[in-house]
Amino acid sequence: MSETALINALEQGVAHGAAPAAVLLLWSHHEPVLIAAAGEATEDTVFDLASLSKPLAGAPLAWDLAQEGVLPWEGTLYELWGQAVPEDKDDITVGQLLCHAAGFPAYQPYFSAMDQQPPALRRALLRSMLMNEPLAHAPGSKALYSDLGYLALGLLLEHGFTTGLEEPLAALQARLGVEGPRYLPLDKPLPWPMERIAPCGPLPNRPEVHGQVEDENCFSLGGVGAHAGLFGTARQVAGLTSALLSEMPVLAEPDAATPGSGRTPGFDTPTGPDSLAGPNAPQGTVGHLGFTGCSVWWHPVTDRGVVLLTNRVALGRDNHKINPLRRELHQLAWRILGEKA
Repeated sequence: MSETALINALEQGVAHGAAPAAVLLLWSHHEPVLIAAAGEATEDTVFDLASLSKPLAGAPLAWDLAQEGVLPWEGTLYELWGQAVPEDKDDITVGQLLCHAAGFPAYQPYFSAMDQQPPALRRALLRSMLMNEPLAHAPGSKALYSDLGYLALGLLLEHGFTTGLEEPLAALQARLGVEGPRYLPLDKPLPWPMERIAPCGPLPNRPEVHGQVEDENCFSLGGVGAHAGLFGTARQVAGLTSALLSEMPVLAEPDAATPGSGRTPGFDTPTGPDSLAGPNAPQGTVGHLGFTGCSVWWHPVTDRGVVLLTNRVALGRDNHKINPLRRELHQLAWRILGEKA
């Protein structure tokens, strides 16, 4: 009955306007145990994963560069970028960027300025805007979720790899033995038929957002970033999350250096009974939300988790019906996964 209730809740949520398309996957003992699609989705629909790119690409790629000695997590922006870094940001570390503890504000529409420049000049402009951005608080004093911190991280990663992020991510997934989510650079053909990709939008100046990243800052950067840009299916998200947390347990380690932080390098943690992860998420669960309506919540110790992919923004960015549905689905999902532990 629990699985029936879960599937019914998913279908009813979509019917009531949470999103036009949704896929829910439960994972236990190293493999999927339940997958359900609702609305305009099939089990293999590809979704814009938005900020799931942070834990599934930005953080693990940063770990790879740290292991190579190219981008140590204790390294500061001053050590990495030199005189271009102003005094208020010179002590910001890579680790603080990863844990949203660098002091950057949550968001800025940098794309408005970047779009006025040729693509080849946009990253230099982005770095300049980031370095001139007033900090919301002193680095290391608190955690504040920030796209800007991951925009800075993306620039550091691109400099470290010298090839952009697409190739290193593919190499990382090959090393882990998984076929995971991938970037969709704007200058390359799509790897899937358009009809397999859930649409988003529209947005100002972009009447149809389909097969292109929804996030405007990432779009201005060509569709590839540490903060956004990944596309994938529920199975791909689950397989990569499972492999990453098995091979890189550091990604699930709490940020003990920042007062009051609930972050890890890349992931978030549940915030209590009102958490979108569900009130019964097991102790030690980590996860992340995506602006487009996606989420992943995982218990690394037992390799159990829940992936929910939707395109809730297709009904407007101010459509927030997804959040009560997230809580309900995750509460039911953890109950089912507990029975299979």
